[in-house]
Amino acid sequence: MDYKEISKKLEELGYATQFHNLINSLTVGIPENGNFKLDSIFRIEKNGDKMNVNYFTGQIPVEKEFNTIEELLKFVRQVFPLEE
Repeated sequence: MDYKEISKKLEELGYATQFHNLINSLTVGIPENGNFKLDSIFRIEKNGDKMNVNYFTGQIPVEKEFNTIEELLKFVRQVFPLEE
């Protein structure tokens, strides 16, 4: 799994992504007026062969670990659904 592949798949679903080289992570959110929609922003970080999704529920940080892109995408669609 690499950031480019994950970013491409998320953007195909309708999410906005931004890679941060300095901290080696991918910021993802629901696009709204050229920015990320408030409360829809989360970060994906590589942890060896796994990926971690970091986000906040209110003021509580949450971290989930995924082994495959498919698992990650399923989780993102459930927790951060796009409005249709």
